Amino acid sequence: MAPEEIDALEPTLFGPTWVKEPDGSWKLPEHTLGWQIAGWCAEYLKAEDGGPWRFTREQLRFVLWWYAVDETGRFTYRKGVLQRLKGWGKDPLLAVISLVEFVGPSRFLHWGPDGQPVGMPHPQAWVQIAAVSRDQTRNTMTLMPSLISDKLIETYGINAGAELIRANGGRQRLEAAADVRQRLGFGVGRAGIWFFRR
Repeated sequence: MAPEEIDALEPTLFGPTWVKEPDGSWKLPEHTLGWQIAGWCAEYLKAEDGGPWRFTREQLRFVLWWYAVDETGRFTYRKGVLQRLKGWGKDPLLAVISLVEFVGPSRFLHWGPDGQPVGMPHPQAWVQIAAVSRDQTRNTMTLMPSLISDKLIETYGINAGAELIRANGGRQRLEAAADVRQRLGFGVGRAGIWFFRR
């Protein structure tokens, strides 16, 4: 294809992450736990350089939409897929979202005075990072120690192992699981992250 032909191609968009408003700004959900989650991540999780975790703009839009809620506080989305090219950073994002689901403000609690939802941790979270093989879960699980801050450990009573992390006296757990094909009923496909809520 000629460069002009490539420039004329229109992308195919799935989901709301890349939708724009008529003025060219990004369309964002009206109600989301995502803003509180972004603040929680900056407070409790570490970036690669040891500073506070910060989402890229694209990651933040994904998080805002994944944690969008309706006017009753119910999640707008119960399942989702994030597919990007190899090297995009899917594993770090999955690790961060897993930690949010593990002990972060990932569940609706009430409406705040600003009309935005306020989140709380799931009291008995059971987060599974699943893949076709145990080796594939290792990519994500090995990132956990670099993300977990001392403040997170102290605040939530984190007890971390290589394949199982517990918090708050074992009431919450995050673990690696294998053979996602049989558990979730689909075959091997493109590289991506599948998100499911119970």
